[in-house]
Amino acid sequence: MKAIILAAGRGSRLYPYTKYIPKCLLDIGGETIIGHQLNYIRECGIDEVAIVVGFGFDKVESFLRDYDGLGMKIKTLYNPFYQSTNSLISLWMARCEMDQDTVVINGDDVFERSTLEKIVGMRDEKICLPIKVKNSYEDEDMKVVVRGERLVEIGKNILRPSAESVGIRVFRGMWVKLMKRAIEEEVRTEGAERKWYVSAIERLLSKGYKIRCFDIEGLFWMDVDYPKDLLRARFNSYRFLKKSPEKRLLKIAET
Repeated sequence: MKAIILAAGRGSRLYPYTKYIPKCLLDIGGETIIGHQLNYIRECGIDEVAIVVGFGFDKVESFLRDYDGLGMKIKTLYNPFYQSTNSLISLWMARCEMDQDTVVINGDDVFERSTLEKIVGMRDEKICLPIKVKNSYEDEDMKVVVRGERLVEIGKNILRPSAESVGIRVFRGMWVKLMKRAIEEEVRTEGAERKWYVSAIERLLSKGYKIRCFDIEGLFWMDVDYPKDLLRARFNSYRFLKKSPEKRLLKIAET
């Protein structure tokens, strides 16, 4: 299996934290977001990673040169249109990397290792679309409508969501080719530069393909979109970085 991390975005909603550095390099309790992701990717037995970079690409690549990946093959792909595009274009630029079973991870996601283990461990699912049921949902949440276990709709503008879509998705076997084809079709549509790559999943739904969802329930996962999310990630870092509450609070006080 290969991992693709989408980390090209400007992270403007996290300003001023992202004034000079991309959000994947933000500190979440003594660890960068992308360092945390790479560590767990490696511990789940995945040794090949492609990272789509954009804003601050030089800083990300500098971090990767110093990162001890313990034998991991890590490459970067540059999205020169990062300022005006969303994740559909970034994944389209990485489509050639989708040549085997693939896990796609948003570059602003933080999670405990068990979450990633659970998702990549569902080997019987050709497409693994995890969700998380919450009490309330924000405008920026990637929401889903689910009937039974079947995905009915996915997008940010859903008024009555069943859950939030977790930004870690696995494609296996024929679904790798199906996604590549759907991504290629989506980038040829009007407004493609503003679309998220889940529009390719919506396209497959519209063609009648069946997608089953599963709730990660109590496992920790969140994405970091706003300053309040960054503070929440730092406060909860002991849950996914295995740091003691005392060290966590000291780190928060320092930042």
